[in-house]
Amino acid sequence: MAIGQKLEEARNRKGISIREASESTKIRGDYLSAFEAGQFDSNLPEVYLRGFIRLYSRFLDLDQEAMLSDLDLELGNISSKSPKKSLGSLTSSETPENSDYSNVSSGPVNPSAEVQIRNFSYFSKPVFIVILSVIVIAIVSIVAFLSRDAEIVSAQGVPTGGSVAETNPPSRSGTASSSKDIHSLRLVAVGPIERLIVIDEGEEAGQRDHDYKDLAEGWEMELQFKGTFRFYCSSLENLKFSVDGGPDKKIEGSGTGSYKWNPSP
Repeated sequence: MAIGQKLEEARNRKGISIREASESTKIRGDYLSAFEAGQFDSNLPEVYLRGFIRLYSRFLDLDQEAMLSDLDLELGNISSKSPKKSLGSLTSSETPENSDYSNVSSGPVNPSAEVQIRNFSYFSKPVFIVILSVIVIAIVSIVAFLSRDAEIVSAQGVPTGGSVAETNPPSRSGTASSSKDIHSLRLVAVGPIERLIVIDEGEEAGQRDHDYKDLAEGWEMELQFKGTFRFYCSSLENLKFSVDGGPDKKIEGSGTGSYKWNPSP
């Protein structure tokens, strides 16, 4: 059984909708729909794709390691095909008649049972319309996501267990700026973190975003943000933060996830 079908059947057994699953796991609903449709050939970094599949499998009471093994097979099938296409691309009008359309279907888990649809004539008109609709929805969702998150600024310097400073950082202090909308954020890694993305939602998209990779235990960073911030972390249990010089806080949960901070009213 394909990984997407396993996820969908497990969710249906729980009797919950995509929206309810999204609210519980904090994973975007369009991502969950794409996973259940077997759509994994996206611009989403693999570390987040694997983290989301692990988190969703745990929420659905599925064997996480088995689902990740199925995902590896699925990704292997995708990478073995001619140049990889993102969810945001459509087949051109010059596509040969016998082009491989298996990329838009849920990939099989068992290679011996793999069925590839190699002729466009195999598709009935209703099935093709449904698949085309899924692709269009995915394109719109990705464009909306990239308009906010794509222009991430890479941090300068190598985390070595001490503090890491950005190149030409803005003036910062341990307390909030004199402007009530400007806050000080201090981040501390209490364990290894593969990736951490901090998004200043008070600025224009991509203007004050920070992307950190392969952080070691003991890494620290202090940033300023306007109004509110959100971050995505591959290991929530290994991250602490404090705002405006307050006490360090830990986030509930573990593994890959996101967190949004809003100022108290």
